[in-house]
Amino acid sequence: MAEEGEQVIVQKPPKKGLNLWKYIAIILIFALIGVGAYEWGKTQTPSTNIFNMPKPTITQVNTSPTVVQPALTIIPNPTSSLKKVSAGMKNQLFSPYAVMVPPGWVDNNTVNTNSDTLTITKGQYVLTISQAAGGAGSCNYPGDTPEPMAQVFTNFVGITGTFSQFRRGTTDNKTYTVCEQKSGGFSFPTSVGYITYNVPTQADQSSLGEMDQMVASLTK
Repeated sequence: MAEEGEQVIVQKPPKKGLNLWKYIAIILIFALIGVGAYEWGKTQTPSTNIFNMPKPTITQVNTSPTVVQPALTIIPNPTSSLKKVSAGMKNQLFSPYAVMVPPGWVDNNTVNTNSDTLTITKGQYVLTISQAAGGAGSCNYPGDTPEPMAQVFTNFVGITGTFSQFRRGTTDNKTYTVCEQKSGGFSFPTSVGYITYNVPTQADQSSLGEMDQMVASLTK
């Protein structure tokens, strides 16, 4: 303890000097960071400014319009050029009837007290519908069991009529007999008469087809 009147000297701790190396290290770190950032920036692809992008060139090509033509469907009118011929008489066997005759064919109807015969002709092609007294029987075709009093045909063509099914059969390809389907099978005569075709030996299929169409058009 100091005596009264003595001067007390208080020693201050010595001042620490600045750490120069610490500052140098910090400066070097910042310098390295700056250099690294600079080098990294050079390797990056610069972003594209969409406002400075070149606008695409639009070329207008004038082409002729394609006109699509609608498909033209022609529907033939089967009665536009046909002639309706009425014939026949009413009795226990037959009925009056009508037939549609195509152009180029000539019809002739012969009527007497006991018969009614319609002939439709084109050159050597003759279709006959006869309502007269005569025989009757079944019609047999390939595969059928032969029946007594039946007409036997070697071939036939089916015809769909307005009131029944028909078949025209032949044995010589010159004379055809038309039979009608009834409850017991195909038989002759038909309900409108005996129907026959007479044609040349080398018959034209087109003319035969027209004869079939006339049979198919029969109405009672």
